[in-house]
Amino acid sequence: MLVAISMVSLLAISALAVDLGSLYAARGEIQRAADAAALAGAKAFVDSGVTTNPTNPQLQSIAQTMAQAYASAAAAQNLVSGGAAQLSAPPIFDFTTYPGNPQIHVTLERTGLPLFFARIWGGQFASVSASAMAEAYNPAYSQSNTQTFVPTAPKCVKPFLVPNNDSVPGTTSPIYVDPASGAPEPSALSLIGQPLALDSACKMGGPGCILPKGQLAPRKGQYLPMQVGGPHQYCPSMSAPGCSGSSSDFQKSVQCCDGTAFNFAQCGSSTPAAWDPSVNPNHAGGPVENGLECLIHTTSNSAQQDTLDPSNLVSGTGPALISPGPYSQSIYGLQPSDLMATSDSIISVPLFDNSNPHLPQNVTIVGFLQLFVGDVGSGAQSGSFNTVILNISGCGQAIGSRAISGGGISPIAVRLVRE
Repeated sequence: MLVAISMVSLLAISALAVDLGSLYAARGEIQRAADAAALAGAKAFVDSGVTTNPTNPQLQSIAQTMAQAYASAAAAQNLVSGGAAQLSAPPIFDFTTYPGNPQIHVTLERTGLPLFFARIWGGQFASVSASAMAEAYNPAYSQSNTQTFVPTAPKCVKPFLVPNNDSVPGTTSPIYVDPASGAPEPSALSLIGQPLALDSACKMGGPGCILPKGQLAPRKGQYLPMQVGGPHQYCPSMSAPGCSGSSSDFQKSVQCCDGTAFNFAQCGSSTPAAWDPSVNPNHAGGPVENGLECLIHTTSNSAQQDTLDPSNLVSGTGPALISPGPYSQSIYGLQPSDLMATSDSIISVPLFDNSNPHLPQNVTIVGFLQLFVGDVGSGAQSGSFNTVILNISGCGQAIGSRAISGGGISPIAVRLVRE
């Protein structure tokens, strides 16, 4: 009798130790899967363009379709006890509580988890579930809602200072970001999906950047080399197409990413950035030409970069269609007919306030452009390159004491939020 009673106690203790332990492990796995699914759904918001034009109902519909597909795919890739968790219900989307910062709520469930010693209490299987909420955070709109403003600090920002007022001197055209509100200018939304050819504002030749006609601020289609923060932490010697050895930190900043977040205090505040008069992109084999060719995996003799079809962006019917080039096909095992959600050809560049026609050494950053780089060295100058505008993000009006980078290169961060 004592042995029988002891066996029941031992089975109960074993159930606590083995079955409960395995369920706790499964609970941790499904929470991580839910977090990944929610973050993937929020990333779809950024890709869809709804964070730039948050009140567009067509973009909201596209964003929901993409976010559900992204979330389902992420859930399937994060196994729970060796199997895939499922969405227990369709994701919940919220575009109105925080306009411009859409949120997604995801709930996952994993059923059919086998029980061993706990079967003495009846039942052979158990289930676990978890929920997560994430948002695409655009600081340009955060000051208009009840959230505490937190600036973004994207990583891998390329050192190309692009003027906020992209106009020809003497004419007027939409600015990208309204410095007063810190939000994208409504009239600039029509520029999403449009080509933007960039040339260096520096004169040809010479070891440094000399501006024509004195110290005049660059205008339409021009950029200035930005002064990088310091020695680049990580830039491997790569054998990828277009890559060559580099000695300058400016070129390393163009072709590599060392994970250093952009100095958020320079965005939308009085803490200025600086353009670098010691760097001249305008010579063949210069830091811009070599750096960008390495970044997008191509040279003038071997076009291996990804390609972009911006028609969906222009019409507002969906995200940019990115097709993998030979390099991405070989690295990721893709077919030429496949589509990609991201690409090494996507870069973020800072926008600076060029309202002062006489350019000072230090400039104020007001926002970011997200660009898709196409051809390099395609203009009249060696430092020229063609791009397509994918997104516009402003800095907002206020600067906090901390910042979020969202773990990626986009100026629109993706982050988990509390429910």
